[in-house]
Amino acid sequence: MTMLCRALSCFTLLLALVCLMPHDILAHKEVSNAEARELLASPPDGLIILDIRTPDEFRAGHIPAAVNLDFFSPRFELKLAELPKNTPILLYCRSGNRSAQSLEYFEAAGLGPVYHLTRGFRQWQADGLPVDVPEAPDAADKAGRGATP
Repeated sequence: MTMLCRALSCFTLLLALVCLMPHDILAHKEVSNAEARELLASPPDGLIILDIRTPDEFRAGHIPAAVNLDFFSPRFELKLAELPKNTPILLYCRSGNRSAQSLEYFEAAGLGPVYHLTRGFRQWQADGLPVDVPEAPDAADKAGRGATP
């Protein structure tokens, strides 16, 4: 019985310490669109905005200044390992599913702190937040720009 009480006491103490830790020490923090906007308005040094959707999804629109790293790429984990350690990352995908699945890779690679955009780009866009949509080269030609006379 005494051994069980000690074990429970140690577990309770450990749980309390983890709960009291500042968020930036934890592996990741779930953020809403409002929290992500605050983060982007006053970004920490070196913030990387990382979109892990497919390249086609990325080309259709993304958060301004985001870089793309395809979660489905066979080189995903290798590319993650190339990212700088101790650098804040705002992470997102389409709905929050892929990015949630990827969090274990970020932790294993020692990356972060990671700010996970919980509801993803779809909700970001639905809320009317800033989106970059690169103009397709052929669209400029069809509009008469860039066409040779």
